[in-house]
Amino acid sequence: MFKKIIDSYIFVIAIFLFLLSAIVGLLIRLNFIFPIENISYKNLLQTHSHVAFLGWGYLAVIGSILIVFIPKNKQLHKIYRITLLTIIISVFLMLFSFSLFGYKIFSIVLLSVFGISSYILSFRVLKDLKGTNTSSDLIRYGIYYYLLSSLATWFLVFVIIKFGKTALYYNTVYFYLHFLYNGFFVFSLFGLLFRVIENKKVMFSEKYKKLFFIYLNVACIPAYVLSILWSNGSPIFYVVGFAAAFLQFLSLIFLFKLLQKVFSKLKWNFISKVLLIFLFIAYTFKIVSQILSSFPYIVEKSMALKNFFIIGYLHLFTLAFMSVFIFLILLQIKKLTIDNLTVKIGLFAFLFGVILTELLLFGQGFLFLSKLKPVLIFNELLFICSSLLVFGIALLTLDQFIKNQKVL
Repeated sequence: MFKKIIDSYIFVIAIFLFLLSAIVGLLIRLNFIFPIENISYKNLLQTHSHVAFLGWGYLAVIGSILIVFIPKNKQLHKIYRITLLTIIISVFLMLFSFSLFGYKIFSIVLLSVFGISSYILSFRVLKDLKGTNTSSDLIRYGIYYYLLSSLATWFLVFVIIKFGKTALYYNTVYFYLHFLYNGFFVFSLFGLLFRVIENKKVMFSEKYKKLFFIYLNVACIPAYVLSILWSNGSPIFYVVGFAAAFLQFLSLIFLFKLLQKVFSKLKWNFISKVLLIFLFIAYTFKIVSQILSSFPYIVEKSMALKNFFIIGYLHLFTLAFMSVFIFLILLQIKKLTIDNLTVKIGLFAFLFGVILTELLLFGQGFLFLSKLKPVLIFNELLFICSSLLVFGIALLTLDQFIKNQKVL
């Protein structure tokens, strides 16, 4: 039974949590059209983000790491079973704690339980992780950056009690998000991609892999400066931010050369190749956005139009890059299959939903920036496009439950 926690349960639950997070996000969109009384927008937002990252993102990525990188006999270790169960329970409880109470004592306790469990799990993965190639190094550093990002969650409680929601509070949140996004998720997902390609016996340049890793790694810590430029206008911060973004751009060039050489050799189905192209384009937009964000004018306008540019960037990462990447990895490790129409429709509905919501968010922002007439029914259109996302995720969730009904 416990073997199924890693082998099946974790991915079914991860996608189900993604669906719940998406539904909460849809309620947030609905609230802009028809304000819902007695429901806190801030509480819904915290529920949406925590379940998306800690439920969907973290569970799916760490589960994939266990299957791809950890020997099968070690996957059954009781530390993995106990920590994963604890993490899953804590995330489900967060659905209620954040929705009902927000960032209060119950939610803080659950985050602490999650954090401690993830520490134990992380150290065990580092112990069991074998190999010294670039793929393994990306996973190691992904976990290192996760541990670094988590320090902000402990410090945040002190900041709230001592200083309240000042600039220090927001910069602490951005510290957490930066090293979670650009550290844990980026490094871990590319480590998984490289390993699944290697497992297919496809030869590709170790030199380009190493250069991609080095430039990405050197840029990661100083790139945090890009997240705090809004609160510090010192020229040196802009210089450091631009240098970090440029290093990330160089790593992107090596990634492009790497994937260009192996793309035709990959014996993947059409949908897998579409997902790979899609996430690479999203990642390219992410890097370009970070380069642009190192200029004072862009920082000023992005903060002024936060509801469009900042939210657009966050969804660019979480939906267009991270989630599409996870779907690709799940396809390669056979935890998601496209042997029926349900999954195909679900994936394409999700992709179209992502494209349309991003066009709306950034498009409306540029209309305001250009002082042109904005889209008058923006919230209504965004709700419809977000519904397409939820529909796609719902189909994928349904497929997972049907395929695992004997297990569940």
